[in-house]
Amino acid sequence: MKEYQIPRNFRSIVLPCLFLAVILSFSHCTEDKEIVLPTYDPSLPVEISNFTPDSGGVSTQMLIYGSNFGTDTSLIKVFVNGTRAPLIGTTGSELYVMVPSRADTGYVSVEIGKGEVLKTVVSDKIFDYLYKPSVSTLAGFTDKDGKTAIVDGPIDIAQFEEPYWLAFDQEKNIYLLEEYRGLRMIDKDLTTVTTKFRTGRGLDRPRTISFSPDFKTMYVTNDQGSWDGIASVELTPQTNFTEWTATIFSKQCNGGATHPETGDYFYNSYEQGYVYKWLPETQTSQQLFRIDDVRWEFNIQFAPSGDFAYIVVINQHYILKSNFNRETGLLEAPTHFAGSRGGRGYADGVGTNARFAEPHQGAFDENNNFYVCDRVNHCIRKITPEGIVSTFAGRGENPGYTDGKLSDVQFDRPSGIIYDKDDGTFFIADQNNRCIRVIRTE
Repeated sequence: MKEYQIPRNFRSIVLPCLFLAVILSFSHCTEDKEIVLPTYDPSLPVEISNFTPDSGGVSTQMLIYGSNFGTDTSLIKVFVNGTRAPLIGTTGSELYVMVPSRADTGYVSVEIGKGEVLKTVVSDKIFDYLYKPSVSTLAGFTDKDGKTAIVDGPIDIAQFEEPYWLAFDQEKNIYLLEEYRGLRMIDKDLTTVTTKFRTGRGLDRPRTISFSPDFKTMYVTNDQGSWDGIASVELTPQTNFTEWTATIFSKQCNGGATHPETGDYFYNSYEQGYVYKWLPETQTSQQLFRIDDVRWEFNIQFAPSGDFAYIVVINQHYILKSNFNRETGLLEAPTHFAGSRGGRGYADGVGTNARFAEPHQGAFDENNNFYVCDRVNHCIRKITPEGIVSTFAGRGENPGYTDGKLSDVQFDRPSGIIYDKDDGTFFIADQNNRCIRVIRTE
């Protein structure tokens, strides 16, 4: 069958008009004869002969050509790479559908019928799903003199001073640490910013946030110079996360993380370079291992599966991987995963051939890719499970402030990042630009 080639800039007009013309030709009737629309015949095969276009992003209009589709839309399901596509209409030999969000590249399939007469047919060629990621600014700004302040209120007037670390709760409210300042929150509708607490009373440099799996406890780590000082505090929904209780006392805690399944809490000490497990029953800590050397500034970030955690060594510019032993409930001694120990720089590559400059918070996507803020390189790096490092967004070693395409945008010391898998959106704490940026993959 001849393949239709329609210029992409005309498809939004041509495809629906073409389909409408075909529908009208079938539905036309005269006084002498009524045209009957074709029905699905379960005794005959269902075939896909072609579809057009063969590439596009979300909401791309697609025509699928074939036979024995029938015209009862209740019997027809269309999928792009296994993701259900909205069906607009059918003539029996053509299906008019919209490409669904985040379908990814794969085959087109059609299901016709129900129960024992259900038939499935798969296309011979692949539909190439095109993402159109871009970066924009959600909240925060500086005045004409480059100054800002801590300002609560509607999202368009809110301001930040040192946005640093981000976390979602179960409702997708965004909790935000401002270094040396305190805890802020952006509501789930992205309309309002509020302050939960300000620093003071021994909690003066909050570093990381981690929720328990049931979201009933928020742990915030604290970096200070005394072994008797506060290393971690707990906050609960009962006080709307506005009041904290000191839980762990240790020196220079850079990071803490809860296991996403067990809820076990692990934290570190910069002074000794150790990882500890908190034992709430006895209010004591179990020393696990030294990751490399003393005075290693690092945080701990669990994969959603809980199978492992990445240990991001900020001041030595590399990343370790520590497997979680479910029998013992402990993190195991880590192995070198990406970047060069002490080898600050900027280079994409595989494993230890890659270079970072103060990597900080990261976020996992659905496929265990890890997107880490490479702070002093002023960009977001992507690390695959195999250790392949590439630049995801920003211009490496080129700070500034620019929205737009991923390759064109500029950050200035991006420090915090979280990922909303439901709509493929990243939120970035852009520290020196004093704002929250958004990366939308659609």
